[in-house]
Amino acid sequence: MQAEILHLGSELKSIELEDQKSKDIHRASLHTSVFNLKESSDSDYHLQWSKATELSDKLKRYNQFLLLFSQAQALPGPCVRDLGTLKQWLDRPDGGDFFLQGREAEIWDDERDVLTLSRHQAERLRHL
Repeated sequence: MQAEILHLGSELKSIELEDQKSKDIHRASLHTSVFNLKESSDSDYHLQWSKATELSDKLKRYNQFLLLFSQAQALPGPCVRDLGTLKQWLDRPDGGDFFLQGREAEIWDDERDVLTLSRHQAERLRHL
């Protein structure tokens, strides 16, 4: 998403430069007046406003993603014992019986990528 934002910003800058070089006074003023820029959305000079709103929408989605990611990162990791028990169960024929295959089978390998919504009471008390 960061690459998309950079690309949109570059496109917007190119459009702004073209508009600034225009011999049309209204088009040349778009970079100095938000009012003129917004009003251009119904004219032949709408490209700068369209690109700016596209970039704004992408930035909003990116910022929402960052907030969600930071909230997820704040969740506690699993109890090591519980994660070990889960891995053993997944591998047992009378348990998970290796039902996860390929990349899905690797999701429990790195404890840093695993989070939990709730911990055991003993774990909670240890973190106080």
